[in-house]
Amino acid sequence: MNESKYAASASDGKELLRILESSAAKGNIELIYTRRPDAYESYMKESGEARVFISRDGERAVGTCAEIVREVYIGGEAKKAAYICGLKKDADYEGGVGFGARFIRELQRDDVDFYYCSVVAENTDARKMFEKSRRLLEMNHISGYKTYIMSPRVRIKAPKRELIFRQANESDRRKLIGFLNTEGKKRDMFPVIKTLDEFYNLSAEDFYLLLDGERIVAAAALWKQTEYKQYVVKKYRGIMRLARVANPILSALRYIRLPKENAPLDFPMLSFFLCENDSEEYFRIFLSEIKREIAKAYGMFVIGLNEGHFAFPILEKLPSVSFETNLYEIRFPWSGQKYKSPDPQRSFFECGLL
Repeated sequence: MNESKYAASASDGKELLRILESSAAKGNIELIYTRRPDAYESYMKESGEARVFISRDGERAVGTCAEIVREVYIGGEAKKAAYICGLKKDADYEGGVGFGARFIRELQRDDVDFYYCSVVAENTDARKMFEKSRRLLEMNHISGYKTYIMSPRVRIKAPKRELIFRQANESDRRKLIGFLNTEGKKRDMFPVIKTLDEFYNLSAEDFYLLLDGERIVAAAALWKQTEYKQYVVKKYRGIMRLARVANPILSALRYIRLPKENAPLDFPMLSFFLCENDSEEYFRIFLSEIKREIAKAYGMFVIGLNEGHFAFPILEKLPSVSFETNLYEIRFPWSGQKYKSPDPQRSFFECGLL
């Protein structure tokens, strides 16, 4: 049957959601990353410019993908990056229609400097879908990435300093945005932030500040995105099935209490976490303070870091449930376009934007 590709519209939201939830990531925790209640509207809430694609076999929707274009820093300069995400084929579809040459050509734009995607380590199907078209695109591994689900009761070794930790308010907005761009510019792939309003459901009051006198030395937001993006555990297997029964023991060891199956996790993202000059000292102090704020309302929080991030070794030593992802650069060799490439050792891929 001939393939046919269409730009998705608002009327496709339920079908897109059905495809996204047709299969879970494999492993001891079968996890679905989904966009309830309407996948199309969820993508439209993303910062930047979103385009959503749908693949059909006749009238049946059998595949989906999205492209989100944002301004980010690469080499200290503002550039455009396109994040290719949500690439999914309906797990119940056994036909041959998928995403082919025409779809790939539609992704390429002359005004984009860098394309990338993230693939859960166990999701070999998504990678194979791209690799079938090597003549049309190249996928180059950039870095490993980990998403950590942590308890706010986790113990953090932090030095004692005469610093001020407090919640931001509207009067801090200008200074906060200045800090985020000054420090974010030092890290490739950090978003260019002109206004906080470009990020759905994020305000100045969602940020917390660590100050040395009047100077911001660290900042991060508790960004609640579960209204339109969720993690849902479909099933526990192997050792995690036993761990689910042993929740009281996990709690005593300062791990999260493993959530019920088929229920969305309730958590905030610890997002846009920057420290002046990548200070490990400020990172530890801020994390030890913010976890107390999180504990007032939540039993868990989520933070994600790529392997080159200076704080990656710190989080690796803390008790958590973590999920590994691979980040790939995408290039279209036939386009003749010159691409920017971020430095993996100085990159910051914000989990709330993946």
